[in-house]
Formats: sequence, structure tokens, C-alpha cells
Amino acid sequence: MQLDQTHVAVRVRTLTEIGDLALVLLHRYPSMLLIGFLLGAWPWMIANALLLSWIPLTEAQYGLDDSEATWELIRYGTWMALLVFLQTPAAGVVTTIYLGQAVFEQKPSWRSALKISRQQFWRWFYCLGIRRLAIPVMILVALRLFQPYDTFLDITLPIIIFFVALVVRAGRPFLPEMILLEMCPLRSKNANEITLGRRARALHRPAGSDVGSRWIAVAMTLTVIFAGLFYSLVWVRGIAIGYWNFGLVTLLVLYPLALWVVGGLSVVVRMIAYLDTRIRLEGWDVELAVRAEALRQFGEETGVPKVASQRPVESVPPPIPLDNAAIGEAP
Repeated sequence: MQLDQTHVAVRVRTLTEIGDLALVLLHRYPSMLLIGFLLGAWPWMIANALLLSWIPLTEAQYGLDDSEATWELIRYGTWMALLVFLQTPAAGVVTTIYLGQAVFEQKPSWRSALKISRQQFWRWFYCLGIRRLAIPVMILVALRLFQPYDTFLDITLPIIIFFVALVVRAGRPFLPEMILLEMCPLRSKNANEITLGRRARALHRPAGSDVGSRWIAVAMTLTVIFAGLFYSLVWVRGIAIGYWNFGLVTLLVLYPLALWVVGGLSVVVRMIAYLDTRIRLEGWDVELAVRAEALRQFGEETGVPKVASQRPVESVPPPIPLDNAAIGEAP
């Protein structure tokens, strides 16, 4: 593998260039959202529907226009947004692995990405599903099934959980990449082996303020994108059928759909930001060039990044680096 011939140009980028490259990658690999993210997200989508769809369905029987229904729908929207926010890193596991392959391969494989995600299931499920609160909050929502509305339990508590998760994730946003691409062990008896905790501190602490501020800026931008996408879907539905009220289709389909689409976009942006952080802090672009030269000169494969595929480079033509301005030049 010629590690210095990457399909995505490995260089330092600004935040706007990261967003621009995310759109270029979505144009180059539209299946990332249409297929890949859905592969990881559909179990969470079904679980959310089972946990929360009873609220709008129950209120629709008595009308969605009265004040009591309004608070119940706010309850539904708050819990749904929180669940999608917490579940997105776990739902994006397959997409993250696929993007890691796309850096080095012209035609990454979904089958390979799925296989790796299954092999690493318990590690990422524990870290992203349990420790990052997705499963505990789902259990909390399950305990509220068919319970009457309570302001503290259904509005205040989700907001508190959201801000706690926001602070934790802003401090260590690249945990999925370290688990899935670097494959850092959770624990090790070998004192010299880099565990997940040590790797997270080494990557996040030196650039803590920069990483955190970037994450907050991205979160605010994605919130605006979600609002625009959601109301665009409502507008298209209104134009198509002439119905403009927020009915069951809007609540049960369009609202979760907009949340999940923006969640899939956040996975792509986070992956590019992870590569950019490694380049800034660790000179990853230089490391790839040195390792590529070592492979050519000595045939040594030790130290090859685990993000790279082990497919021989001769099996595919050398890729043209995909960059922000290279969308028209991509093969």
C-alpha cells in the first residue's frame, strides 16, 4: 500500500474547508448517507419510534391543536432530539469505518466496513452506546412510557442531560475514530501499550480549546441546517398535498428524518476534523510519507495505520487526491 497516495488530500484545513470537503465527499460518495448511515441508524430509528411514537398518536385522537397537546408534542420533540443526538456516534460506526477506507481507497467496501463494525461491536457499543448515555437515556424514556406529562422529567431533565453530554462530547469528540480506526484497547496489562484513555488525553488535551470551539461551531451550524431541512421538508409536503399543519406525518416521519440526516452529516464532518487534528498535532501527513517510503524501500509493514486497508495497491488504479476544489477532477 502506498500510504502517500491517498484518495483524500491529507493537509491542514480551516473549519470552512472541512465543511466544504464534507459536501464534496457526500457528492463523491452519496451512498454514505443513503446506505451507509442507514445501515447503522435503522435499529436506533425503530427503537425511538417504539419509545416515543405513542405520544403524537395518542394526542392525535383528541386533536393536536389544544394547549395540552402542545406540551405533549414539545415533550416528544425534546426526547426525540436528545435520543438522536446521543445515538448518532453509535449509528455512524459503519460510516466512520467506510470513510477511513475512503482516505486510502478509490472504491471502499461496505462489506468490509460492516465486518469490522461487527468485530468491534462490544467495544464501540460500550463506549458509544452506554458510556455516552444513549442506552441509559433510552431506558429512562422507556420508564416514561404512557406516563402523564411532567415538566421536570420531560423537559428540564432532557435539557440537563443534553448539556452534560454536550460538555463530555465537546471535550473528546474523536472517541469513535480512536475506537474504530486506531483500535485502541480499553485496558491493557502492558504499560507501554496505548489504551483508549491515554490516546484520548494525548489527542484532545493539547488542542482542547481549539477542538472544543470547533465542535461548538459545527454544532451550531448543524442546528441551522436541521431547521432549514426540516422546514423544507414540510414545505415540499405542503406543496405536494396542500396540507400545511403539523400532522402525524410531520411528527413521525419528517422531524426524525431531518434529525438523522443532519446526524449523518455530522459523522462526515467529525471524521475530517479528526484527520485535520492529527495532522496539526502529530504531523500525520509526514508520518504517512515516511511509512510509505519505508514500505517501498524495505517492504516493512510494521506501523502501518490501522485505518488503511490491506488491499494491495496494484488492485486499483492510483487515486487522484480528493480535495475541496477537486470535485470536478475526481475520477
